[in-house]
Amino acid sequence: MSRPLTHTTALSPAWALPLHLLRTAWADQPFDELSSYVSGLAQSHLLDVVGDRVEGLSRVDPAAGSAGMLPELVRLLRRLAGPHPAAEVLSLLTTAPGDSSSLPPVPAVRADVAEAGWGVVIRDPGTREALCLTCVLPHPDVIRWRLRGVADCPVVPQPAGPSEALAELGRAVVEAADLIERSASGGGTSTHLDLHANVTRLPAGLPSRVLELVDRIDRVETITSVALARPGDGVDPATREPILRRLVAVKDAARRSAVAAAGEAALREAGRR
Repeated sequence: MSRPLTHTTALSPAWALPLHLLRTAWADQPFDELSSYVSGLAQSHLLDVVGDRVEGLSRVDPAAGSAGMLPELVRLLRRLAGPHPAAEVLSLLTTAPGDSSSLPPVPAVRADVAEAGWGVVIRDPGTREALCLTCVLPHPDVIRWRLRGVADCPVVPQPAGPSEALAELGRAVVEAADLIERSASGGGTSTHLDLHANVTRLPAGLPSRVLELVDRIDRVETITSVALARPGDGVDPATREPILRRLVAVKDAARRSAVAAAGEAALREAGRR
């Protein structure tokens, strides 16, 4: 049986890291912008390097934390950019409660993502070697990163395009309309649902379609967070659970679509496609 939803399904703010990585490696974002984004996620950064000794992993010094990890990830992405779809090289990994169908069939990667709630995989389509990056927050001011080498990583299941992802988000919100309305009213109180409560920090230069998709994702994030924080509001628990589970799954799938679409745009901008 899949685990029930609890008080939150929000991904770490670090989920947007692949957007910053691809804009730095394949487009025109300065490396300092990437460093600033990552350093702003927490005051302290710890790094564990585990798994197979694949290309690039030996040059990462765990003692240097994220500062020593990022340049190697950017170099690797620049080397791998080419004719393959962006999502075969750089992918966001997410796992909705009870659903790991979007993850590659690598037990160690699935375990890392299940613990963290999200991850990034950088994969060489030629050799099938990959790096999987995840992070957890053992303390509000500390991020512990894990960089795992994978000697043989199959292609990550490919996400839908941004138009399809937007349509799926719209359908999921329509299906959850009653729950949203009752959560917005606080079950009869005057509480206001702020649909802009969650705003993802994004790099410059993203396509308008991706920006629209992330804005819709942020709105759904607010809806699910408020609904989960008020288990006594809205419809009965047996009805709430599948509604919220679908919102979470569709929202996270849309995040994967946003990363894939942004990667394709960055490769075209760099003239690598």
